[in-house]
Amino acid sequence: MLKKRVISAAILLPIVVAAVLLGGWPFTILVLVAVLAASVEYTQLLQRCGYRLPWPLVAAGIVLWLADAIWHLEPWLAPALALLALGSGTWQLFRRGEAPTATWALTLAGGLYLGLGGAYLIRLRALPDGLWWTLTALPVVWVADSGAYAIGRRWGRHKMAPTISPGKSWEGYAAEVVSGLLAGLCFGWLWPLVAGQPQLTLTPWRGLVLGGLLAVLTPLGDLFESMIKREAGVKDSSNLIPGHGGVFDRIDSLLWTGILAWGYLTLLLA
Repeated sequence: MLKKRVISAAILLPIVVAAVLLGGWPFTILVLVAVLAASVEYTQLLQRCGYRLPWPLVAAGIVLWLADAIWHLEPWLAPALALLALGSGTWQLFRRGEAPTATWALTLAGGLYLGLGGAYLIRLRALPDGLWWTLTALPVVWVADSGAYAIGRRWGRHKMAPTISPGKSWEGYAAEVVSGLLAGLCFGWLWPLVAGQPQLTLTPWRGLVLGGLLAVLTPLGDLFESMIKREAGVKDSSNLIPGHGGVFDRIDSLLWTGILAWGYLTLLLA
């Protein structure tokens, strides 16, 4: 298992880093592919719970939110979302399946959750100094998650949410917070040196705060996806990525990362 995890990470990590460095359409396409892949897994999980969601309508919601992040569709976004809600409701009327109201709501919720999570990653990368903030936010989550995994697996005794994710412990969560704080501090010190731009909005102190914010709150994204998997009765959202499970499993915390980091920076830079 560990060998598969390392091989998969060695293949995927350079792709992600390259897309972040390039920004623009390469990064947007990476986000789009990731959230659409996660949406397929989302519909499959909900199908195991008895809800047959129309994936094209989930995908349409995602595309709308990502398009708004790219082109700022403020005059058109609300009407488009309204049409999506009406179209999804109409589809349920003609389908006449089981639990139509819940299926309608879960269809819209999937597009909203995955779409907004992806959209704010794109918005984060587009901010002033967005490259360096993205190169801080994403690695902070990865480092924090690795710290939680290493400490929790060996010393975890007190379960954090045993009915949702039995493997998570408070000891692992504490290690996650400490790892996130240290990673944020280190990246906040390192990237201005690498960029050769001491006037960057990113500083060690701001990196420390962002690292703490993400380490404290992004585990909720992991728990939220675990809640869905628990209801579906599965361990992973799919087996698409050897050693890591599915795409939804890999981006569950990142869906919160873009929103939290963009919100923090918008307030900071206002």
